[in-house]
Amino acid sequence: MTATFPAPAARATARATGDDVARDALADYLATHDPLATVDLTVPERTWVRIGSVSSADIWLITWPAGSSTGWHDHGSASGAFVTLAGQLTEYVWTGVATASTLGERAVREFDGSHIHDVINHGTTTAVSLHAYAPSLAAMTRYELVRGRLQVTSVEQRGESW
Repeated sequence: MTATFPAPAARATARATGDDVARDALADYLATHDPLATVDLTVPERTWVRIGSVSSADIWLITWPAGSSTGWHDHGSASGAFVTLAGQLTEYVWTGVATASTLGERAVREFDGSHIHDVINHGTTTAVSLHAYAPSLAAMTRYELVRGRLQVTSVEQRGESW
């Protein structure tokens, strides 16, 4: 798998941000692993599995059958990055309104700890993505869109639901 990872942004300090760490962890993982070699594309539900840790970031592999989605959520205080390995995904980002971006194969998306989104496979085939979270993903807040506003529906803790 070859993906083009953006060069680290200019920093005011020498300290890397969480999304920098996550992006670099994805690049490091993909330099030595082929996550698609172990994926079962016939599973009918969205699946996610933590497959390792690189450079202080957790690495997760997610399969997305046609029509599957995450629902609106954040990643607690974790920043992250993900790359679409197969298929394409649509990411809806909440900034007071929903905006959409389609992420084709090899597209990389970075985000900080304040990011709220919903990711959906609108395609007709299973998509696969690789995600990194730094610091480790410990909690996720779930939201529901009600009358044009996001409302918290639950907070999931690592070990309880995933």
